[in-house]
Amino acid sequence: MLKKLNNNYYLPVTSIILIFLLGSYISLSRGSNLTDGDSYSLILSFLDLLDFGKYYPSRGAYGHLIPEMLLGSAAYFFGIPISNLISFIFFFSSIYIIFITFFEKNITNFSLFLLLISSNFYLLFENTNTIDYPIALFFLYVGLFFLKNDRLTYASIFFAITISCRANFCIFVYPLIFLYFLHNKIILKKIKLFLFTLTLTTIIGLLFFIPVFYVNNFSLNFINIPFITNSNTPGWYGGPPISFGDLFPRFIFKIYKLIGSFSFMIIFVVFLYNIKKLISLKTINQKFIWSIIILNLLIYALTPTKFLIVNPFIIFLYVLLFAYLNKKIIYIIILLNMIPWFINYEFLNIKYLNDNFCDAREALSASFQFSISQGHFLSYLSHPSYADCYSQNMREYANNFINNKPLKLSN
Repeated sequence: MLKKLNNNYYLPVTSIILIFLLGSYISLSRGSNLTDGDSYSLILSFLDLLDFGKYYPSRGAYGHLIPEMLLGSAAYFFGIPISNLISFIFFFSSIYIIFITFFEKNITNFSLFLLLISSNFYLLFENTNTIDYPIALFFLYVGLFFLKNDRLTYASIFFAITISCRANFCIFVYPLIFLYFLHNKIILKKIKLFLFTLTLTTIIGLLFFIPVFYVNNFSLNFINIPFITNSNTPGWYGGPPISFGDLFPRFIFKIYKLIGSFSFMIIFVVFLYNIKKLISLKTINQKFIWSIIILNLLIYALTPTKFLIVNPFIIFLYVLLFAYLNKKIIYIIILLNMIPWFINYEFLNIKYLNDNFCDAREALSASFQFSISQGHFLSYLSHPSYADCYSQNMREYANNFINNKPLKLSN
């Protein structure tokens, strides 16, 4: 019996601890080698407030106050490695929250689910940056947990905090609330509760954006979204112009890369084979899952840039597969996810506008050409550090930024 307990308990716990230690090590060791260009601007938002006494939103026109202050202060007092670690802890915690939201508490199943998530290189590595996405994911999943457990006031509060961490996450929050009332057939019977939940979420969420409204003279001129405002410039998200020919190829290629060059085909085949079971929409779980997947894909179709934007899609895709597929298939997907860490293949030869790794890569053309390439992990290890790119904007903090020291020591 003791041997059975060891196998059923200590092995899963050990794997969970090892994954946490791996993510923590990546967070600490990468330091200021930040692969997301918004990371340094998020830190600068805190530094500007500290040095000049004025709030400058990290995204230019708008900002996310909680991550800016939390991660910015962590970088200032403790250094970039610690702010990276905080981001990863939020991501790691969010995976646990989403697991207990959709599955029974089971240490063995959680370790397998965590392994599935962590085997995806982009999910693990991109969320070890000092960035606001994993913080927003955490609060979104906590809000969803309370929503599923009929704790609407708590759900509203955490959904509001989600919006304050990533404004575009409102495209998930309000449909989730609507689906909850619609599935339970109480949207008309409890219309006051429905409106109260929406109102509370909105009011608390807007409170965190008061500094943004203040720096924009309490006008809405800073909003610059194609199809909603009077602009179709690509600057609102840093991508190509809003046209099908520019966006769709990028969208398909990046979704393929995110799912995995080896696991994409098996997931596609298994999905088609089990399509009736996977899209039945009989349960509230499936309705929640599919709302996130569809909405995230729609927004990413207009913003096919960084992989962090489409994190909710791939996580909820894994939730769907984990819930309805045989565990043997899950093990196969994990194995196939791990292969491109070390060796990969390319079927496109993409030519870019320039080869300066500090600049955003703009594809000019692509041709079909099969080749074997370095895996993502090996490529990460051999790639020059992005620290030199971002240090140019860090003013007097540049030296400590590059050397992963607390930025406070610059003063």
